[in-house]
Amino acid sequence: MQRSAIIIISLFTSLIFSLSARAADPVAEIPYRIDYEGWITISAMVNGEGPYDFVVDSGATITATFQNLADDHDFTPADRDPIRILGLAGAEALPAFYIGAINVGGQDLTEHVGVVLPNWRRGRRTPGGVLGLDFLTRYRVWVDADRRVIRLYDKNNAMSDLPRGWSKTSLKGDDYGASGGTLYKISVNMHGRRVECIIDLGASGTIINYYALRRLLSGVFFNESKSTGFSTGSRLNDIFDNTEIARNVRIARIRIAGAQWRKRVILVFDALIFEELGISRKPYCLIGSDLMTEYNFMFDFANEKLYMGPKARRVSADTG
Repeated sequence: MQRSAIIIISLFTSLIFSLSARAADPVAEIPYRIDYEGWITISAMVNGEGPYDFVVDSGATITATFQNLADDHDFTPADRDPIRILGLAGAEALPAFYIGAINVGGQDLTEHVGVVLPNWRRGRRTPGGVLGLDFLTRYRVWVDADRRVIRLYDKNNAMSDLPRGWSKTSLKGDDYGASGGTLYKISVNMHGRRVECIIDLGASGTIINYYALRRLLSGVFFNESKSTGFSTGSRLNDIFDNTEIARNVRIARIRIAGAQWRKRVILVFDALIFEELGISRKPYCLIGSDLMTEYNFMFDFANEKLYMGPKARRVSADTG
């Protein structure tokens, strides 16, 4: 019987000519929209049926479905131990199921074994599934925020040189001493201080722990409230529909390679995932979709590089 523990962290022009001149043609082009809670959302076929909405989640080691999609299929239990799924505020061991074939832009994840996540409560829309690193790391992934298209390239074809306006930084894989797969981290400059961060497109907001807050305190401003003098915080929902209150702070400057954000509000929360990964006692963060979707960017997992392009011309969320 196969044994492993899988961790999911949360929940998810001229430039075209320049990039095409420096790279082979993509193997797939997948339209996306910003939907649900600010996530990159694509269409996927499951066992030839669909399409279903899947959230692109670089903080999930495994591709999973939600119950609303499973209701349309007859998934059979897999002959293996339950898979432990980790959210921001809770963790559960869920039964493993044979999901089958998941097709995204003509690219297949075949004979897939995953979990079925529970639907969220009324008032919080539930997607069909989460597209995780088990799919994404098979490619070099360019998120074209100007055209709202994800282009997948052969992962063995590295970028030969950078187009104008692009920069790069190291993208390091780390299993954090666990057997649940590899997550990818970068070094982020926050108000002149370096903080290690996991790139987690499944987190709709960027989150730092209190150790990181103390490191950044000279460049942090608490959001004021008319009644209390400080904000009471924001609701933080995880993949299991758990709700926590996280404090809001405003960071003077955040920088990833050549991309930067000024006076951005992020969340401070000692999430369970920090403890689970053994990083609760060091400054750490999750870089969420709220920052990343404002720029063109590319994951080069095989060569451990993150490329940041120019700021997107369209950054407002779609309605849906």
